[in-house]
Amino acid sequence: MSEKNPMKIKDWLDLNKDIFSDSDLRYILKDIFSVQSCAFLPQEPLGKDKLKSLETIKKSYRKGIPLAYILGKEEFFGHEFEIEDSVLIPRKETEIIVESAIELIEKKGLKTVLDIGCGSGNIAISIKKYFGDKIEIASSDISHKALRVAKKNIEKHNSDVGLVMTDLFCGFKYRSFDIIVSNPPYVEPRSIKGPLRHEPRIALCARQAGLEVIESILWAGVNYLKRKGFLLLEIGYNQKEPTKEIIDSLGFYEIIDWIKDYSDNWRGVILKTKEKYG
Repeated sequence: MSEKNPMKIKDWLDLNKDIFSDSDLRYILKDIFSVQSCAFLPQEPLGKDKLKSLETIKKSYRKGIPLAYILGKEEFFGHEFEIEDSVLIPRKETEIIVESAIELIEKKGLKTVLDIGCGSGNIAISIKKYFGDKIEIASSDISHKALRVAKKNIEKHNSDVGLVMTDLFCGFKYRSFDIIVSNPPYVEPRSIKGPLRHEPRIALCARQAGLEVIESILWAGVNYLKRKGFLLLEIGYNQKEPTKEIIDSLGFYEIIDWIKDYSDNWRGVILKTKEKYG
């Protein structure tokens, strides 16, 4: 663009629409220009600072770095969370897990919640913001860097969520909860490709066809649940049957429901401790 015909945001979008995904372009528009759709684009020329910001974003994006890491934030369940490359990027698929947890907590009158592997804190904070002082919620992660990000988000949202640095349940001896919620690592190492290579493997990847951490939570979780307590786990789209095999072999839980995400893929399971194990 020349000085006589300075570049506008529409011009930049037309030039770069094949580089970004539609959802990422919409997020850039919202973040930088505070507009919700292309129908409300600013008509004034792009300033040097805005153009520089956009080109910096594009340069990193073309290297395969996810937009959430470039901008340092991501939306989840209607809230904005600070994101660093030490935590998993919150995904839309996980929102159905939060919805299911909220529905269960409301229906059963549950009071104490544990979020295992909290990452940015998106699950725990979203649940806590919905219920406020009606529930007590603790969250944990094995990563000190992840807990630092979670702490920032807890402060950002003024949310009373407890944080514990621990490997799974080790930091919760002598404690029990009405419900345990977790989005554990469940991606097979061979599936770590493309943008996933930029996310922390400790939060993403698990051995045994992605089932290693799921099995550990299922095995130990019963010891940290109150009588007739609930366990809500996110799983991979192809892990329903192998997860069911583990549940059946342990015999600790009654399967209440299997959860599908918005793309009609299997995404989670709701379990209840059997009477003799509660």
